[in-house]
Amino acid sequence: MRPTDSRQNRHAVDVVLGHLGEIGPAVAALRRESSRLAEWGEELARVRLRGGSVFAAGSDGSAHEAQRFTSELAAHDPRDGSAFKAISVSKSGNDGARGSISDQIRGQVRRGDIVVLLAAKGITDDLREAAAAAKAAGARVWALTGKESKDLAQAVNEAICIDTDPPHAEEAHLVAVLALCECFDDAMRLRGRG
Repeated sequence: MRPTDSRQNRHAVDVVLGHLGEIGPAVAALRRESSRLAEWGEELARVRLRGGSVFAAGSDGSAHEAQRFTSELAAHDPRDGSAFKAISVSKSGNDGARGSISDQIRGQVRRGDIVVLLAAKGITDDLREAAAAAKAAGARVWALTGKESKDLAQAVNEAICIDTDPPHAEEAHLVAVLALCECFDDAMRLRGRG
């Protein structure tokens, strides 16, 4: 290896280690919220067993985490013919085919459903309105927020705030939704034994 390659490699390793060090506070915040995440996972299983639905939506880049969450949740479901649905709600493009997130929530959410809102960066009026529409329909509303979006907690039933910059909050949200799916899976397995 040439000396310049070695220096470049060391620099790259430093970049990786620097990034891992920066996400430490976000991971610590998730550790502090581990009990709430476990409770949410168990509640997701109860909703599934009642035949309810889970909806997720996010603002900006968090829309991807919302979609990942519902995909993972559906993948963890044993699919025994129940009416359970995990639905990602996203704002429509210019064609207006789907409408706003709040309009979709208003049209689909029912009493006893769960709505999970994700916002690592900012909060749109549409997300606030979606929270209000879901609560009005009788759904439970949870939020995963970041430093710049923690005000969303005031509009929902329960929230976990990752009080760090948006990129690291978004990473923590991905970890959180994957942990929720594991808790859901575990709760479903335990109920299957009972």
